[in-house]
Amino acid sequence: MKNILKNLTNELDNKNSSKNGSAVQIKGAIDKVEAGVIYGWAAVLGDETPIPVQVIAGEQIIGSGTADIFREDLENAGINNGAHGFEIPLQLQIREINSIQIKLIHGETLQEISHPDFELNAEELRVTADLVRVKDGCLIARLKSRQPVGARELSLYHENKLIFTRKVELSSEIMEVMLPIPASLRDGTPKLFKLAIGDCPDILAMDWFSIHPVATPWQYIRESYREPGFMSRPPQAGSRYEALQYHLDAQAESTEILAPKDLSTVHKVVVEGYEGRKKFPKFNLPKFDAPRVSIIVPAYNKFELTYHCIASIALAYNQVSYEVILADDCSTDDTAQAENIIGNLVVSRNPENLRFLRSCNRATDVARGDYIVFLNNDTEVTSFWLDELVNKLDSDQSIGLTGSKLLNLDGTLQEAGGIVWGNGEPWNVGRGENPYAPEYNYCREVDYLSGAAMCIRKSVWEEVGRFSEELAPCYYEDTDLAFKVRNAGYKTVYVPQSVVVHFEGLSHGRDVNKGLKHYQKVNEGVFRQKWFRDFRNNGRPSTEAVALEKDRNIDQRILVIDYASPMPNKDAGSYAAVQEIKLMLALGFKVTFVPENMAHFGKYTTELQRLGVEVLYAPFYTSVFDVLEKRLQEMSAVYITRYTVAEKYIDFIKQESNAKVIFNNADLHFLRELRAALKNGKNEEMLDNALQTRDKELMVCRQADAVLCYNSTEHAVITSHILESDKLHITPWVLEEKKPGPDFDDREGVAFLGGYNHHPNVEAVEYLAKEIMPRLYKKRPDICLYVYGSNMPESFKDYECDNIKMIGFAEHLDDVYHNHRVFVAPLLSGAGIKGKVLESMAYGLPAVLSEVAAESTGLTSGISTLIAEGPNTWVDAIIKLYDDHVLWKRFSENSKVLVQEKYSFEYGKRAFREIFSSAGIYSSNV
Repeated sequence: MKNILKNLTNELDNKNSSKNGSAVQIKGAIDKVEAGVIYGWAAVLGDETPIPVQVIAGEQIIGSGTADIFREDLENAGINNGAHGFEIPLQLQIREINSIQIKLIHGETLQEISHPDFELNAEELRVTADLVRVKDGCLIARLKSRQPVGARELSLYHENKLIFTRKVELSSEIMEVMLPIPASLRDGTPKLFKLAIGDCPDILAMDWFSIHPVATPWQYIRESYREPGFMSRPPQAGSRYEALQYHLDAQAESTEILAPKDLSTVHKVVVEGYEGRKKFPKFNLPKFDAPRVSIIVPAYNKFELTYHCIASIALAYNQVSYEVILADDCSTDDTAQAENIIGNLVVSRNPENLRFLRSCNRATDVARGDYIVFLNNDTEVTSFWLDELVNKLDSDQSIGLTGSKLLNLDGTLQEAGGIVWGNGEPWNVGRGENPYAPEYNYCREVDYLSGAAMCIRKSVWEEVGRFSEELAPCYYEDTDLAFKVRNAGYKTVYVPQSVVVHFEGLSHGRDVNKGLKHYQKVNEGVFRQKWFRDFRNNGRPSTEAVALEKDRNIDQRILVIDYASPMPNKDAGSYAAVQEIKLMLALGFKVTFVPENMAHFGKYTTELQRLGVEVLYAPFYTSVFDVLEKRLQEMSAVYITRYTVAEKYIDFIKQESNAKVIFNNADLHFLRELRAALKNGKNEEMLDNALQTRDKELMVCRQADAVLCYNSTEHAVITSHILESDKLHITPWVLEEKKPGPDFDDREGVAFLGGYNHHPNVEAVEYLAKEIMPRLYKKRPDICLYVYGSNMPESFKDYECDNIKMIGFAEHLDDVYHNHRVFVAPLLSGAGIKGKVLESMAYGLPAVLSEVAAESTGLTSGISTLIAEGPNTWVDAIIKLYDDHVLWKRFSENSKVLVQEKYSFEYGKRAFREIFSSAGIYSSNV
């Protein structure tokens, strides 16, 4: 290696001397690309300072890092002190750039680093893989090849370090492979593992896993829970800590619902666990005069389980009011005196042994809530489990029954809703899988919901006749109830944000040949005979079929691709994206969303999942191409926003599937760039860039099956180029109903709102600050401009003065549109429809606009708005609208009428139905 590196150094010296007449001192090499990481070295000869390195493919930066890793081979070759190696993770999959020359540049000076040529080639393996779970100190990898591959080497990495290799014979059948984890990595902390295969430079799969060094079952060491490191050991420790923090926050805000002493007791009880419990310290449940929810916990003996369950209800933080009803079926242990141990507990005690089903039915007679929750006594609930079940029912009156995500004691998934196959066999969806996997974390309709944790409207409970008596004493009553609820016209919905740990089998055991458990087999026949017509077309039981069969009552499957997850409180484009997804859901489509950056965006991602959107993200998927490889074949259509995203994937989609491509350009980029280039004379460089954008943008338009624009101007421009008017559509914009705002006299100032990553908004504020507001100040110094928006540049602070206030990000749009008298939008360039203007219409806040801002809104100057051009005209228009109460009120009312006619959800739903129908994607939802 030493000779190779010396020869390389000499070769680079000669190569650069011949070019420049002197040796270039920055040198390096690319050794390999493996599992999504590029390895090599870079150094300034004679300078031991580590240098920043950027990896360039074509004109795109695909990775960046610092060359500061010590390598003995570099030191031996005389490359300074040898500390110049780098291992840089790539920011995209190799197949996104296919075969291309790679070069290195200095990260600060941008000087090219001399190195031998290196060409990166994507290997077409067509293998899909997932890291699914930990078992016996091994990671289980699940693989499938779309074509014969033969024996290949499978490689497992921790971060970027190779830890295990194994040869496997890849076939078209799904196979699972065990990959041992070194003892050094079994420390209980989450670690990122990556899977690669053969010479393929991409990561096939990656995920986070924790493997605890102590394998002893918890019940044997529970007495050690106070020892450092043991209280946090159970998988449930995180949710217990969260609950405690929520309660402490509520105490600090004087909104606590649980007394501090009771909080301390229930936290200790839950942490200690139920195993072997003999002592039952007293505690009180919160008391509500009119609880919205009645939680029914059925029990027969085994008070240690019931006590733990009810303590967890008290510990879990929820905002909805509730009561806990213990349905005691003639217990002979401490359950018989539970109300003396647990304060505010409601007890429904049977006069004779009624068993599970009749005991639950009887307990509902004393329920005061509008909702009834059935909760097994062998469970531990988590914060907001109750809120999520109830909120989903509140959000849609057509939903009659909701159910929780159930976890096993070891933290793995027990159930994400249920399937009843065509032969009547019920399956728990996702059993044993990762509970964080995207496939199990969005709300969806299901065949049934486990009675271990489910919520039903009390009115629906009575309407469908409660649990069916023919299934007494127990088993299949929850499945039967779900079928009865649907038969009555309601939906049964799985709600994964409601998380419950179920200690399965502890109530009735697991042996189906003895005790109450044997009724599972008996009632199976009763259920199948009763509901055969309803489940007979549900397909045959199959692990592969679960991926599709777990979604019920959907017409089409739509894959939505955008550059990032929408953040609707940050920018108008995100707001529009969410509304468009809601329209697809309303049409009965199953929507799967993938952000190009593969990032989970916290609450924004979770909110999409609550709506019923399956959101795909890392580490479960490594790139958009990984998604397309694994999921494209199930899609009826792919809805792509922005040409910069679409141009990367549209060829693959067209070649590899029959999915229709619906292309939403957000705004016509080349039109915006042309306007900017021609605004003040002709900027030749900007014009050339605009024309290049035009070619790329129109190429995507030609390939798409439907093209969506937000305004008629863009519609006409695109049509004039591609000459296919039938596939051009105006994208509907949905405006949500707003609460009434203050009267005219109770408002002051004018407002502007924008996201300042978007240049036209920056340009508009500069125009306001430099041209309009100084002139307005001379005539009306009392009228102040308030500037709102995210990502506000530091330079805006320089504009602050007596009549300009830079507010920044608005937590709620009410702050913008309710507090001020006039909205202004002096946009000088841009394209698309302007969300900020439409929001002002929805709020009934009259506006002064430029021609660009008013484009395609439907607003008419003098009737519903004032359109101004030139600083002096702007000043006059602002003063006129600011002072004229009659004109202001007329504009406000006319804007609201326009919103009702053109921007309602129903109008948008009809428009989207027509758009998808034009591409051959039909919906049965009217």
